[in-house]
Amino acid sequence: MALLDISKTSQSDVSEGELHVSLLGIGTALILWDVPETVRGAATLSVAAGAVVARTASLRLERKDGGTRLLWALKLVDESPLQIELSTGALGSQAQLTLAPSAAMPTADAAGLLRDLEEHAAATLTSTFVTLWSSLFRLQRSTTFLRILSALLHRGERAVPPATIVARTVDDIALVQAPLAVSVGKVNAVYRLSRHGVARLRGEPYRTVLAKGREIFHLLVSESDMSGQRAQLIFIGTDGIHACLLAAPSKKPPSLVSWLRDHAKRAVALREHLLIELAGFAPKGMAAAIEAQIGAPLERQRVSSGPSGLAAEITCALSTAAGTLVSGWYRDPLNLVAGIAAVGRDGTVHDMTSSLRRYPVAVGVEGGAGQVGATGFAALAPSVGGAAPVLQPRFRLLLNSGAYHMLVPAPQPLDPAGARAAALRAVPPQHVDEKLLDEVLKPVIVNLHERVQSPASRPEIRQIGSPPARPRVSVVIPLYKALDFLRFQIAAFAIDPWFRRNAELIYVLDSPEQAVEVEHLLRGLHLVHELPMSLLIMDRNAGYARACNVGASFARAEVLALVNSDIIPLSQNWLPALVSRLDARKRVGAVGPKLLFEDGSLQHAGMYFEQDHRGRWLNHHYFKGLPRNYPPALVERIVPAVTGACLVTPRALFEKVGGFSEDYVIGDYEDSDLCLKITSEERRILYAPEVELYHLERKSMSLNMDYMKGVAWQYNCALHASRWGETITQIMNTQVRIAKRSKAA
Repeated sequence: MALLDISKTSQSDVSEGELHVSLLGIGTALILWDVPETVRGAATLSVAAGAVVARTASLRLERKDGGTRLLWALKLVDESPLQIELSTGALGSQAQLTLAPSAAMPTADAAGLLRDLEEHAAATLTSTFVTLWSSLFRLQRSTTFLRILSALLHRGERAVPPATIVARTVDDIALVQAPLAVSVGKVNAVYRLSRHGVARLRGEPYRTVLAKGREIFHLLVSESDMSGQRAQLIFIGTDGIHACLLAAPSKKPPSLVSWLRDHAKRAVALREHLLIELAGFAPKGMAAAIEAQIGAPLERQRVSSGPSGLAAEITCALSTAAGTLVSGWYRDPLNLVAGIAAVGRDGTVHDMTSSLRRYPVAVGVEGGAGQVGATGFAALAPSVGGAAPVLQPRFRLLLNSGAYHMLVPAPQPLDPAGARAAALRAVPPQHVDEKLLDEVLKPVIVNLHERVQSPASRPEIRQIGSPPARPRVSVVIPLYKALDFLRFQIAAFAIDPWFRRNAELIYVLDSPEQAVEVEHLLRGLHLVHELPMSLLIMDRNAGYARACNVGASFARAEVLALVNSDIIPLSQNWLPALVSRLDARKRVGAVGPKLLFEDGSLQHAGMYFEQDHRGRWLNHHYFKGLPRNYPPALVERIVPAVTGACLVTPRALFEKVGGFSEDYVIGDYEDSDLCLKITSEERRILYAPEVELYHLERKSMSLNMDYMKGVAWQYNCALHASRWGETITQIMNTQVRIAKRSKAA
């Protein structure tokens, strides 16, 4: 189909072929010209000067007798007669007609349009009416056009099996099953024809090829779109067009979950396709897709040890928009295994063998009789569902013989935090090098972490007591599970007169499942100590950085004290001593105190950076583990960084640098990252040894097994080094020069 060439040409007296003019719809005329020749070039339509034609289109179709049927559609905009000349160009055939829009015009006859056309030409005509001319001439709801179109679709064919609704799900969404008696090739689009008119359906149908060239399609539709009698589905394919009526179901269709339970084993790829389509089909589609996967999970498939000793299992398969992280193991004493492949939603097989990262693992023997050695593997496969969560991606264990075993994992974690935890534990930390971290783990961890960190709702606020009207310092303390030290911390704060008069105490609960317990505890401690405080309850666990940033956003004082829940002051007036050292003249932007272990030894006297055997920059604490009064730890000095366990900084500066960076996982390296951002603003980091606090280090972190048993620290370390590597190198070179001068002096 091409747009008409509209030009000013002189009329000719030559006229050949058969010419008909009819009505295609309101205000749209259809010109049909049958010529005996085979027209291969563009035929033209010319309109006399001064006439107006708003919209035109043409179509060239082959006839069985070797001639050509030329069709033009014209949208008429006024009542003036049109002097029209038609021409086949180089063939020399011409025709003239006068078209009077006000004159009565017969309705286009479907049988006449199709008469003597080649089969493929008839399909082209019908497809053009459906896909192009209906919208081009705004005929989607024209009753005249819809009658013509319906007649074209059912041109004397044998009885066609109807489509039926076989299952229902949320938001008026139904699953339709449509058998096709003949193949139409690859389906490019599906349209519906109903009392609402003709329109393209969104979504992609799934095709199953049956015996004798028959096909069956499954697709999701909105039932409201298909309401009314004689609603039809129109399949537009590369090899033809097919229409079928949508029959009313004889009984109430089951839920999609029930239908999947009955059909998933026989049509696993169809199941996966429908779940991905459903997730993007309607507002509640994502929830329905998740419910279906939970309610009708696939049977877990692995290879159990047989006579050959071959065994294999997928232990982690997290499908994200960034790719699918897959890890597992195989045991292959007879060298039967060729590799691993991922299976896509359309049945495509992606061989991952060349990209597998392998490492030795020990796996349990069936029956619990000890462990044996096996080959662990990890790879990043193509994404299965994109944004849609596919909880059980499918894989193949490829054999050297060309055969394969299917591998299907158990349903993977649903929530982003649980999936992130699984990604962090997917590969044993001792086998994670920079390449594996960067190429396999990082893309998925980043994607999942972003989903965990997706915009959170405003936290719930519980005000306990009356806070100071004009606080000088806002003390922000994140809470995550560990509550053992709150009684001691609040008691120490409460006996400090300066703290009571000048500090605003803000607790941020990052484990909302503890909300009732924590609020009850804090209110009880308020009754005992009469120390006012605010409790901010996050809607989900979003990590240390997000909790601190949220707390800081509610702060009213000009100075922030970012403190951990396991910090216990040794004496009063610790807070004003730190605040007083924020000297603008000396450009001090952050201050940290001396921190002690519970046995009195040094835990922190400022932080520095040092490279490990792999060249990674790691955070270290000066003089960690040495006696409390170790002389170098008694010297106030500028340091590369201080720990976030207790860090005091101006609120304006904190906000200027963007607070804590939230792309570190779980909680590590955020404090040194913040100090480096402050340094980049030409501010200095000060260690103040006169202020001593107990720090019961990582007590809350030890409750987070995602961190303790995973690769979070390696991920954070790599992210930190990629962001600050050059700056750290400059800082530490400067520190070495200062140390050498001090030693020489």
